Amino acid sequence: MTTPSQRQVFLEGEGDAWFQRNRLADADQVAHWIDQDPLAEWLENLPLPHGPEVSVFEVGCGQGIRLARLSLAKGWSVAGLDPSEKAIAAVNAAGCKGMVGTAEALPLADRSVDLLIYGFCLYLCDRDDLFRIAAEAHRVLKPEAWLAILDFWSPHQSMNPYHHRSGIQSYKDDLPAMFSWHPSYIVTDHHLRHHTTCSYTDEPQEWVAATLLRRCDFVYGQT
Repeated sequence: MTTPSQRQVFLEGEGDAWFQRNRLADADQVAHWIDQDPLAEWLENLPLPHGPEVSVFEVGCGQGIRLARLSLAKGWSVAGLDPSEKAIAAVNAAGCKGMVGTAEALPLADRSVDLLIYGFCLYLCDRDDLFRIAAEAHRVLKPEAWLAILDFWSPHQSMNPYHHRSGIQSYKDDLPAMFSWHPSYIVTDHHLRHHTTCSYTDEPQEWVAATLLRRCDFVYGQT
């Protein structure tokens, strides 16, 4: 019997279970989440114009809180992807565009995205999918676009059992390195914080990283 991929498991119900456990049910919870979001200030201050000509796409968008904030604050065209049908129903009900799917197959045109966000989802992706995930990101990003990753971080890969369902693993590793090895990607910001308190910590097992990268297909020094 073939063991299903983690991608399949999340598409076939675990994504909905994750969403039910983590959904923010009231305005105070949403406000607190927004206040603690390690990416919010970076993203709102990117050198991108206001208005719907800027395309933003979030993989692992959950109920779409970050997308809604960026749409409200910047007027950007926002959309998201999540394996949970319930999460995407919440995204669409909130007035944003959501699609059910996973990171290795983005339902987007080539070079169509100004800002691509991975919102705490890569730590659960099948390791065999990481090359495809990186290739999909490169395919959809515009030549001078931005890429943001929020996830667990470690300089060395580790694997731990997923607490909520047997047979699933969660991973900690250097996820931004999926892109930073490539000559066209430059890390512009990288902050490590505590997983739950969002404060500085010397406990490696609690590290979460917020990382911002720029795709720079142009050659520096040339006009």
